[in-house]
Amino acid sequence: MSKHARVAARVATWVATWVAMWVTMWVAPLTIAVAAPLPLRGQQASGRLTGVVTDDQQAPVAGAQITLVGTALTTVSEFDGRYRLGNIPAGSYDMRVQRIGQQPKVVNIVVRSGEETVANVSLASSAVSIGSVVISASRRVEKLTEAPATITSVGTDVLDRTVGNGFANALKEAKGVDFIQVGMTSIAINARGFNSSFNNRFLMVEDGRIAVLPENGLPVGQFTPTPKVDLAGLEVLVGPGSALYGPDASSGVLSLRTKDPKQFPGLTLEVTGGSRSYKDIQARYAGVTGNVGYKVSGEYQDANDWENYLCYNSGGSIVARPGVRPSCAATEVREDAMKAPIDWTARVARGTGAVVYYMGQNRLEVNAGLSRTDGVGQTNVGRNQLAGWGYNIQQLRYTTPHWYLNAYRAQSQSGTSFALNRFAGAQLTPANSALSTDSLRMLSDWPSDGRMYAAEVQGNYQIQPLLNTRLIFGAQYRNDVVSSDRQWLTDRITGKDISNDQTGVYAQSTTSPVRWLDIVLAGRLDKPNVYDQQWSPKAGVVVKPINDQAFRVTFNRAFKSPTILQTNFFIPDWTSIISIFGNTTGFKTVDASGAVKSSYSPMVPESNKTWEFGYKGVIGNRLLLDGTYYRSDYRNFMSPLTIVGNPFATAAAGGPTFAVPTVNPGNNIPVNAQGRIVNQAGITPITLIYYNLGDAKVSGVDLGANLIASRHVEVRANLSTVGIDELTTPTGAAPEATSLNAPSTKWSLGVNANDIGRFSFGTTFRNVVGYYFRSGSNAGVIPTFGTLDANVSLRLPTTQKALLNVGVANLFSCTGQNVRYEAVSATYPQPNQRIASEDRKCGFNRRHVEMINMPEIGTMVFVGIRYTR
Repeated sequence: MSKHARVAARVATWVATWVAMWVTMWVAPLTIAVAAPLPLRGQQASGRLTGVVTDDQQAPVAGAQITLVGTALTTVSEFDGRYRLGNIPAGSYDMRVQRIGQQPKVVNIVVRSGEETVANVSLASSAVSIGSVVISASRRVEKLTEAPATITSVGTDVLDRTVGNGFANALKEAKGVDFIQVGMTSIAINARGFNSSFNNRFLMVEDGRIAVLPENGLPVGQFTPTPKVDLAGLEVLVGPGSALYGPDASSGVLSLRTKDPKQFPGLTLEVTGGSRSYKDIQARYAGVTGNVGYKVSGEYQDANDWENYLCYNSGGSIVARPGVRPSCAATEVREDAMKAPIDWTARVARGTGAVVYYMGQNRLEVNAGLSRTDGVGQTNVGRNQLAGWGYNIQQLRYTTPHWYLNAYRAQSQSGTSFALNRFAGAQLTPANSALSTDSLRMLSDWPSDGRMYAAEVQGNYQIQPLLNTRLIFGAQYRNDVVSSDRQWLTDRITGKDISNDQTGVYAQSTTSPVRWLDIVLAGRLDKPNVYDQQWSPKAGVVVKPINDQAFRVTFNRAFKSPTILQTNFFIPDWTSIISIFGNTTGFKTVDASGAVKSSYSPMVPESNKTWEFGYKGVIGNRLLLDGTYYRSDYRNFMSPLTIVGNPFATAAAGGPTFAVPTVNPGNNIPVNAQGRIVNQAGITPITLIYYNLGDAKVSGVDLGANLIASRHVEVRANLSTVGIDELTTPTGAAPEATSLNAPSTKWSLGVNANDIGRFSFGTTFRNVVGYYFRSGSNAGVIPTFGTLDANVSLRLPTTQKALLNVGVANLFSCTGQNVRYEAVSATYPQPNQRIASEDRKCGFNRRHVEMINMPEIGTMVFVGIRYTR
């Protein structure tokens, strides 16, 4: 049987298993419960109701609730303003259309048997609004207030007023999200703790594509091919998402949605300049000819990033010292003094194109995109010089009112990127003194070609005889094929590209036995080829005592799968004294006498069971409140890259230890006569691996409030807390393995004033309480900091089509100074040290640090003009 036939058979088997399980668990009991009335309903004459909801500028209104007064028949308008309601008994009705922040409207309609009634409605606009719809929580359109999760939604009204490719800055106020400014153009996000310098716990999705780098599992992030001008919106779902999204959605999901040519036609051009020689130009053009839509978009961005310099020793290890330009010892080299000094220029070119064929309510789209990126990236063991990193995608999507088919290919290639610490170690090795810069760079590069082949089919039905149950179900297939050019992954020893395929089936039902109650049941079954199958159930109850008031209780089980990096890393000569391996067969650590100190089993998925208790509600049509308490139970916690053997450790640090593979020579790791790992020079090195360890219980609170103070003014506030309640780790476990690496408390406060004459402006203050961060070589305290951002938009008087945007990040900052640390006991969940006290000083143009061993960030000013036609 061919590989494709085996894949098809596997998908068919899992679909059949899922359908049988779902019928037994859910559909069959509901069918029995409502069987008696079915004949009567079948005889009842009915019709359909469709239409479009717009504002007074004829722009589509998403999230409007359409209700037939006096019945339980209701629906919500989608992102293009369209709505559809079926199986309506023939007759005359009052149809009420409403959306938070806009004036409701009631119109009389007549529904005739077997016919479709079209009712288009226009609502009076408001400059600000706190009502919206989301899709990430249930993978279908639903009201934000009724979604069974914590979600932040950002639309074009916010994105259009950001400067440059600054859509990521909209995430600064996302509820529950740790926003980390790494540089001028790069950021990192996480939620609910356990961050690292190489974090892959947050799943990124673009237009239904899983947007991760196949070779390491990291989110695509700054490598995205999508310019901001082509973004229709983004959503951030905080908390476990595996029930519908599968592996890698352990902490949350960031979902990006691009603009449709029919809904967003015309030309958009944006030109931006700023401090540190920032420049950005991006453009989009879209249109429709007959039934065919098309769009193209592109961007070029360039900036001199914030700088700092690290020292490395001959082993390539970081020798961290305070200061922007530390003094290095004679046996060390600073990054700006290397033969290939670090280049802090952040540069990216990206572009996309799409053709869409419209067939009534059906839609067929073919799209493609690519990007090329330069800059500096951080890892757990140093920093990387990104040079010509390429990412490209090709996608085919077909949608109908009830079905969604998606097939795509994504590819990531490292270009001529190289590891700075490996370069430094190679330069300091006497035997390499005669080598050229290019030769040293080749000794420290990591060529990669990661390809992802994926497909998904999804159905979406509303089954009125089954208590109006809304059912989502689907199947996904994904195969990651990765090559390291036979250098730093196990293809080095097998001579074959690494292939990691997985199949998943999922479903979610939402049933309303009464108007004020939603019962949510969901689950997903994943079958990878490299570890055991995983079951991700989800259950929830949403109680809606009155309109736009919802209380919820949910349970989720998510899992984080080991990445190819964690299972297939194989580089005995990372530096002259460092070796790194993936973990599929296990390791142990022994002391000088050969006594076993620790054992490490092969990698298995990490699981996360989470209970959430939440409330969302709108008070007085002006105030939106959103609060969640959660408690998560982590099992088989996956460590970052961690030292398990250090033959150079001093007696004060516990003495020398040596790593020994559990199975050998089956995994081809070089060892000496004593079974200890050695490198190609015969030296017993410092050995790093990934492994599972211990359990942790984490709890926290995410709170948010949005207030429409007037027709034009909105006030926003967020507060989040997180902490480790219990932690169990084996003896000898590295402290960074379960370091929370997150602030115990963070909050933000913002004000927006929109469309006051020709002006709109806003400010946001974000405060992050200091915390200890440890991830591999990057360890230390991130002091408390607070930053004020401001922006102003002006519609130019000569035309309503041009918008001048001015943005200032970190205009005013409060930072922790003279930080004093104190040691903590072994039972304290944060390793090594915590902040005992710190002095807080505030002022303009003050710098602060948000990531250990990365540059301090100061004030950034951007000025841009956006033109639409």
